[in-house]
Amino acid sequence: MIFRKLLAVIAITLGLSAFTLVHAQTNKAFDISITTLDGESTTLNQLVADKPVYLKFWATWCQPCREQMPHLQQTFEHYGDEIDVISVNIDVNDSVEAINATQQEFGLTVPVVIDATGKLAQAFDLLGTPYHLLIDTDGRVVFKGHEASDKLEKTLKLLSASNSVILPAVEIEQLIEQPSLVTKTDQLTALFFTATWCDWYLEASRPAIANNCINGQQQANTLYKLNPQLNWLGITSRLWTGDKELAEYKGKYQIQYPLIIDSHDQEFVRYQVKDFPTLILLKDGKEVFRTSEFSNQHDVANTILEFK
Repeated sequence: MIFRKLLAVIAITLGLSAFTLVHAQTNKAFDISITTLDGESTTLNQLVADKPVYLKFWATWCQPCREQMPHLQQTFEHYGDEIDVISVNIDVNDSVEAINATQQEFGLTVPVVIDATGKLAQAFDLLGTPYHLLIDTDGRVVFKGHEASDKLEKTLKLLSASNSVILPAVEIEQLIEQPSLVTKTDQLTALFFTATWCDWYLEASRPAIANNCINGQQQANTLYKLNPQLNWLGITSRLWTGDKELAEYKGKYQIQYPLIIDSHDQEFVRYQVKDFPTLILLKDGKEVFRTSEFSNQHDVANTILEFK
């Protein structure tokens, strides 16, 4: 009898520990600062009630995101009383004006927030948009995916039911602090942030940005040849990018300096890079220059000369 009671106490303790851990993880992500369209700082915890949560990460220039906008609005209208539906703009090469235009174009009334720091996307292991996440009332992610699929609809229906069964959790890679990819700080360092797709994917929807991506990469190549003594490091976004895409991009532009994928999104978050491409100069480990404008190669070249 005593043994059974002891087992019961252990089971309850383990259950409470698991529950606490789940909520600690949820609160950690839900307490990350995000921004409203009015520029106010808030968190998901301040926006959601005691209901399941549907997060939809998107960008205004993302074609599949645009195609799924009617589904997002319909989901909000149908399940909004049972599920907190929140759309999260990833704030990459985007603007409030572009978001407002998208809202008007699709008649969106679903709440929209901006992941201005990139930390929310990082916490939920965003690898590409659109990105759907369903989170139950215990804080467990029970669905993740990129398609507005039948499985998404089924999970939404189950979550919306008051007598919903406990759904199995899906794996989200936990964020572990990684050493900086920038290892040398004792000399002038040039960090060139880009994406392997911004030169062609944005060609139709954002031609000016696509051209800037091309100009930026070409200028980075030229500046490297003129200033090989600098500590150069190219860093690509992990969005839609693996080793294959990286190799193709390096070959396409004949890149000679080191170019790596920011596989944990740590450098983009650390240096708060929200526009592709961006060049940052570090001197003695501190940022002394930043630009995302590559229409004039001489401006950037002259700046580098100032700090050499």
